[in-house]
Amino acid sequence: YVDNRGQPTTTYPLNPNGSPLGMTGLTTEDGRFTIMMPHPERVFRTVQNTWHPDSWGEDGPWMRMFRNARAWVG
Repeated sequence: YVDNRGQPTTTYPLNPNGSPLGMTGLTTEDGRFTIMMPHPERVFRTVQNTWHPDSWGEDGPWMRMFRNARAWVG
């Protein structure tokens, strides 16, 4: 999470869960595993977002991550 100057923040509401150093995700060195705090599985559809431009259609921006994962798995 970052503030309006692009700097990591631990201040609510910019960092809603108080994660240290504003961390939102971690990936292993080999790139095989990623964990994320924003919980993309909760907002993969446009209607699940509090606001969205009309151009998004039905899929929210996180859907691409899930499609990429599916393509990688095969």
